[in-house]
Amino acid sequence: NGKRFDPDRFTAASWFYPLGTKVRVTLASPSAPKRSVVVTITDRGPDKELVRDGRIIDLSHAPFRQLISPGWGLAAVAVEPVR
Repeated sequence: NGKRFDPDRFTAASWFYPLGTKVRVTLASPSAPKRSVVVTITDRGPDKELVRDGRIIDLSHAPFRQLISPGWGLAAVAVEPVR
C-alpha cells in the first residue's frame, strides 16, 4: 500500500482481502489457548506458491508474537473480516 513495513504494527499480507481490510486472526490449534488479534491487510502475500500449499495470511512480528510462542513458524488460524 506504499507505507513502510513496520514489524511492530498489527499488519498482515493476504491475497484474499482488499488492502486496508481489518481481519480477526484466531489461533485454531486445539492444544493451544484461544487467542486472536485484529490486523490490517497492508500488503499482498504470502508468495503464490505458498498459497497453493494452503497459507492464506502472513502476519507481521507483533501480532504473531501475541498469538504464538516465538519458536513456532506456522500455525493453523481462522481469518474473518471485522466490520
